[in-house]
Amino acid sequence: MRKYVQLLASYAVIAITAMVLYTPWLVGLTPSDPSILRAGLSVIFGIILAGGFGASTYAYLHEPQFRLLESGEVDDPDDVLPELRAFSSLPTVGQYATEGVNQIETMERRRSRLYRVIESTFGAESLSHDKFAAVIDSAERTLLRNCALLANRIQSFDVEGYRKARRPRLGAGTVHGGQAGSLEAERAAVYQDALQDMQEVVEANERLLLEMGKLEMELSDLESDDNREGNTRMLDEVKDLLEQTKYYR
Repeated sequence: MRKYVQLLASYAVIAITAMVLYTPWLVGLTPSDPSILRAGLSVIFGIILAGGFGASTYAYLHEPQFRLLESGEVDDPDDVLPELRAFSSLPTVGQYATEGVNQIETMERRRSRLYRVIESTFGAESLSHDKFAAVIDSAERTLLRNCALLANRIQSFDVEGYRKARRPRLGAGTVHGGQAGSLEAERAAVYQDALQDMQEVVEANERLLLEMGKLEMELSDLESDDNREGNTRMLDEVKDLLEQTKYYR
């Protein structure tokens, strides 16, 4: 509703400005004015007003829509990337959406390289190839589902409420002001906890990406499937990390 009111207000401002500029008994600009300067100004202001009208309408129609994701069912980057990209321009929480997009894209590149490494090292039909492929796929799935949870938390975050909670209020020194201030402090703490939760998801994904990078380097150093003990250790390390970084339920 607030966005709709803002849209109508912007239309009203544009309409009033146009009336002032183009009404004959006011400014009276017209493209056919004998004065080149006034004629040029009429065209320039017309373009600016039309652009403002179009920009206001576009911003309203393309406002990101609230859509919670089933994080436990996300298996493909396209299941979550549109939501994260849509909210990357939001104040306060948009940075987490941008981080999520970057992490998904990094994981896609890393997964592709890891698949090439395990195929060249173990062969496409080997048991080791299948074991590592399963872990790699699980790592990507964990990161995607973490990002789906991140997208849900971003969409649920009340940016305007957060701004109000941080804004100093009048009468804070009075008895009633002290009670209101205590309530505002609690509300601010809730918002801060929500932001901290988002940060923790981002950091968990970074740890997962770091481990996948280490796995890629260690696998690249292998020349064959002979080091079964080392292979098992690498698999176990990644599996343990997956359990630690799995934020979705």
